[in-house]
Amino acid sequence: MNHEERYICNQQKELYEYAHKNKADLRAFSDAFMKSKFCNNSIDKPYSVDQFADIMNWLEFLEMEGCYVKPDVLKCDEVSYNTAGWIGFTYRQLHFYTGLNGKDLAEKVPFERLAIAYPGLHTVDEEMAAEIITHDFGLVT
Repeated sequence: MNHEERYICNQQKELYEYAHKNKADLRAFSDAFMKSKFCNNSIDKPYSVDQFADIMNWLEFLEMEGCYVKPDVLKCDEVSYNTAGWIGFTYRQLHFYTGLNGKDLAEKVPFERLAIAYPGLHTVDEEMAAEIITHDFGLVT
């Protein structure tokens, strides 16, 4: 992964951590984000100035689509802060690793499955984790 790709992965990690801090239903937020027009038209592209924008700018674009960080006290603690960040990072890393867009990744690698994988994969090298997930979910590289 090159420097720019790592930066974008970290931006998405911060977005998921922000959603967690704001007590969002992360499963619903992740699904909405990954399938959003903003993700498809900006974050999934080979280059977009929006990829390097602050996450607050990302949130503005998402809110224009009706994708909000909605507090949900019943579901906000289903995953930890670290798990949320890892899932955000990993989804974007998988995009760079496989070339699949956010919508396809969200459908083929459900949020819940990444949350289950976190304890075993967050301690291994990021490239190895991407390889394992790609193999386990039959993603094409």
